[in-house]
Amino acid sequence: MEKKKIIEFKGIRKVFPGVVALKGFDLAIYEKEILGLVGENGAGKSTLMKIMTGNYQPDGGQFLLRGKPIVLGGSMEAIEHGIGMVFQEGSILPNLTVTENLFLCHEKEFSKGWFISESAMVAEARRALEENGLDINPTTLCGNLSPAQRQMVEITRLLWLSRLYRHENPVLILDEPTTVLLEKEIKTLFEILNRIKEYATVVLISHRLEEIIENSDRIVVLKDGDYVTEMLREKADIFKIEQLMVGRDMVEGYYRRNEQIDPTDSVVLEVKDLAIESILEPISFTLHKGEILALVGLIGSGKEELVKCLGGSMQATHGSIYRNGKKISIKQPKHAIAHAIGYIPIDRRVEGLATDLDIADNINMLVYKNLKVRGFIDKKKERDNATHWMGVVKVKATSHRMKCGNLSGGNQQKVVLGKWLSADAEILIVDHPTRGIDVGAKDEIYHHIRQLAKQGKSMIIMCDTLEEDIGLCNRMLILKDGKKVNEVSCPPDAKPAPTDIIESIV
Repeated sequence: MEKKKIIEFKGIRKVFPGVVALKGFDLAIYEKEILGLVGENGAGKSTLMKIMTGNYQPDGGQFLLRGKPIVLGGSMEAIEHGIGMVFQEGSILPNLTVTENLFLCHEKEFSKGWFISESAMVAEARRALEENGLDINPTTLCGNLSPAQRQMVEITRLLWLSRLYRHENPVLILDEPTTVLLEKEIKTLFEILNRIKEYATVVLISHRLEEIIENSDRIVVLKDGDYVTEMLREKADIFKIEQLMVGRDMVEGYYRRNEQIDPTDSVVLEVKDLAIESILEPISFTLHKGEILALVGLIGSGKEELVKCLGGSMQATHGSIYRNGKKISIKQPKHAIAHAIGYIPIDRRVEGLATDLDIADNINMLVYKNLKVRGFIDKKKERDNATHWMGVVKVKATSHRMKCGNLSGGNQQKVVLGKWLSADAEILIVDHPTRGIDVGAKDEIYHHIRQLAKQGKSMIIMCDTLEEDIGLCNRMLILKDGKKVNEVSCPPDAKPAPTDIIESIV
């Protein structure tokens, strides 16, 4: 039986000043399917979703919902028509309970005369959660839930609202839903989405192509604001999708192994018996000039705390750190900076960038003292330094005065990198360098990492996947339960298999 179209775009077009975001293509989304939508940042995914949720109006073409042309005036109107979106950042209020979040602004549905029946709200919340297979106490504060649980509360709210407005086949849009989830939580999420698919349509946006292929019924590829192709799950090929997204062949599986160099014998950092009480047992290792060292381990292995000690945001309780053979003390981030150690954190939007400031302010943040003339900041020096490093790391932006909060994830990561290069950091600690960025931006980040190693910079990395760690590093340290349990060499022509490493991790 042929599935019905629930959403259809005909010649859909959207133009911003100087940019054609959507170039007038056709696309259909069907009832009771999981549609994977992929493309580089700037491909048009977000613009298309914002038209679906009423945040943008198309400049040409038609948006049809359940066979009828429609123009939505905002996200609430979209929800009233059965379309809801769960954003990457989330919109749950942590100081409210699960029940209060589920029915926020719709408490009147539970009124009895002049009063709201809290018991009826809790009972309905419990029913809605159980319907989606969720074991969550409806009276719990959302601030006490895991990211995965908060996400499921958002999904439950959108589905409940669709039922409230009497839509039998709602449309649920998920933007990068697995970015902060653990592996078992990701598995649970997709089990629930496959259950939801029996009565809803799911549009899935993710840079994790393996997840898209494994869990979507159909995959649509966008590039530069245009439709490229679509394919069924059983015919999807990750390397073909990458090529279509980026418009070129990726280099050596895009870890750029062919560009890997051997580090020198010069030791730029030595850690001796560094320990954190109850978290990390004494660990010792060296880092050489031009080396990429990967720290590998599960959550709780101690690797996150180790790099925080090196970056100055956490203090060790025992042990020593040596920089170029001299003992140093790192008790605050400014001490690490003074020793040319830069830390690029996992949450670049919160810790790595000032998103309300522009690109120039962020890149120059650590070097403003060098941009002063007679006590005042020289605007030409400020602009020249920012634009120089924007060019080096290839930030795509309209101007050095563009707000960092308006940049894509890949460009935000490049700005953070530019900030540390501007400050002449010789050692870079990079926590999940490609989290939340698309495959094309990943390739550029990998290229920068390789080029920095060639220039003699040394790096400590912790990646999203074991394959990425193996593909990028010269050597890896494996941590488990706060202990260093193994050390593995990773030359470009003899990379270990992930299965060999997993044996040491688990």
